[in-house]
Amino acid sequence: MGNNTNSGSNIAKRALSENTENANAADLKEKNRLAMLKRSNTATPDVTVSTPQANAMTPMVKSRRALTEVPVNHQRQQLQEKQDRLQVAKVRREHSDLSLAATSRKRNVYRDEDVGEKSVKKAKTALQIQWKDLDHEEKTDICMVTEYTDEIFEHLYRRELETLPTHNYLTDADSAYHLRPSMRAILVDWLVEVHEKFQCYPETLFLTINIMDRFLSKNKVTLSKLQLLAVTSLFIAAKFEEVNLPKLSDYAYITDGAASKQDIKSAEMFMLTSLSFDIGWPNPMNFLRRISKADSYDFQTRCMGKFLLEYAMCSHKFVEIKPSLIAAMSMFVARKIAGRQEPVWDETFQHYSGDIDALHDADFLALCKELVHEIACPQTKLDSLILKFKKPKFGAIYYKVHDWCHEQVENDRLDSLFSL
Repeated sequence: MGNNTNSGSNIAKRALSENTENANAADLKEKNRLAMLKRSNTATPDVTVSTPQANAMTPMVKSRRALTEVPVNHQRQQLQEKQDRLQVAKVRREHSDLSLAATSRKRNVYRDEDVGEKSVKKAKTALQIQWKDLDHEEKTDICMVTEYTDEIFEHLYRRELETLPTHNYLTDADSAYHLRPSMRAILVDWLVEVHEKFQCYPETLFLTINIMDRFLSKNKVTLSKLQLLAVTSLFIAAKFEEVNLPKLSDYAYITDGAASKQDIKSAEMFMLTSLSFDIGWPNPMNFLRRISKADSYDFQTRCMGKFLLEYAMCSHKFVEIKPSLIAAMSMFVARKIAGRQEPVWDETFQHYSGDIDALHDADFLALCKELVHEIACPQTKLDSLILKFKKPKFGAIYYKVHDWCHEQVENDRLDSLFSL
């Protein structure tokens, strides 16, 4: 019993001593932390309190400095001081003759360049004011895309040269692909009638004629296949231009048994292969609308221009003529018929027609004379086209145009109307 009592007292003493040591270590740790916080707040020199227990039980804490000791980015202030010193140096520096000469030379060169730029700008302005910028008036209309108009028409003027028939196979009797103008007139007149029944856009008819002429200018077609060629050309053009297409069965039905649906599909593939699938042709209606802008979109003149344009596209004499040129011819003759003499063609019309100087271009005036003569005394019959423009739907515009053309031919006024 005595031994057990002694051992129990020894254990209690050791536990008490360990607790005391732990309490002392904790007190030292807390004192060290408070001292470090006090030094950081008062910005006093660092004083390290190191004890074996503290070093063993507390990690190293990096002392923090007061906010006033943190370095500030003085880059802006230094830059300002540097500029001030340079300014003071410039004020105190005495200008030498050499520095004055160099300065005068720089000023002269700068002034010369400025004058040169101003002269170029004045020259450009002088050229631009010769015609009215009508696109600028429509810049708020997002549908007109006026910021791209010039680039679009430059592309169309290049493209129309790539999509013309190789030659006029109708007037060239020596051509291997020669076809009588009367045969083409029958096809075109039938196409005008079918086009009106299908209620297609005018662009569809013009593209149809272009596809047919391009194919016939480099392919020999028998007479029995001409109607198949015409209806297939309309079928391809409608796919390209229309939104609501007629059915394939409608095309076969309109031929009255001359072409089946399979015949049209086979002919379509053969024609597209022959044309290298290149049917993106600049339509003359685009150019007509462009020129009509210079005419303030006059309704009567535009209606006459549409009739003249469609008649020229259907005529065998203008197969190899560019669409932009045919559109300019149509609007020029239409303005002559409407009596627009102030002026009939000025710089604005020249700009919006693709730089066609109608009053000083002998070839252009000769084509206009030929178009008027063809309407007054046609060499081929286009009865469906004439009947179409006699209807009130189109303002019965045929009567006015034909009477004017017939009067000019009878009175022999063409030379005086279309002469330089």
